[in-house]
Amino acid sequence: MLDPEEIRWVKSTANELNNLLQVITESSQFLERFCEESTDTTKYFGILRNGIERAARVTTMMLERAAKYEQDPRAQASGESPQLTAVPPPLFPQAKTDVKSARDQNVAEVDDVKIWNPGGKRELIMIVDDEDFVTVLAQRVLSDQGYRVIIAKDGFLALDIYTRFQKQIDLIILDFTMPIMDGSEVFNELREINPHVPVVLSSGFTEQDKLRWMLAKGLRGFIPKPYTQEKLLLQVRSVLDALKNER
Repeated sequence: MLDPEEIRWVKSTANELNNLLQVITESSQFLERFCEESTDTTKYFGILRNGIERAARVTTMMLERAAKYEQDPRAQASGESPQLTAVPPPLFPQAKTDVKSARDQNVAEVDDVKIWNPGGKRELIMIVDDEDFVTVLAQRVLSDQGYRVIIAKDGFLALDIYTRFQKQIDLIILDFTMPIMDGSEVFNELREINPHVPVVLSSGFTEQDKLRWMLAKGLRGFIPKPYTQEKLLLQVRSVLDALKNER
């Protein structure tokens, strides 16, 4: 039988895989809508659909097995179904459709700014990143944990949103490598608005001199890319708790 630590690892890994499958599914939907139909594209998108569905089944099996080991022996004996901790990703829709999952409909708009998981009981976090894969994954992970999320795809939009909502935004996760304005420039402009702006930098590559400068100017942390669900949540919670203690 698996020990508790192994069970937690299986559940964490399966949930992370589930989030990645959601992102792959939606990215594939987007690409299929804009790809010219042909025998080859139909063939390869069909292969991709089948792969996603198989991966979703494996994820569900992992969660079911972990839940079974966690159950009380009497519950196992009674044959009760285990309780899953994640929902498998939606099946890949047919081409040229525009389908939104129920999770994506959980969004409100305030002064033309979208807030994901508006009813969440935890802090409001703004993600500033031009990579759709990163923003969708981070938004899902944070929303699933009760955080409210705003996404800005570039530095100019981030500055506009922060100017209007700085009193509500508890933390900013800022990408370093972005077009036109990089992370250090955005950070500098944010500090003009609020010298104590709470920012965590996220990047796969960062110039060390700029990183040291940002840390000296009040950067709250750094998350190297690619990051896992666990590392993202740990860094976010650590910084938010530290900010609370400083007040």
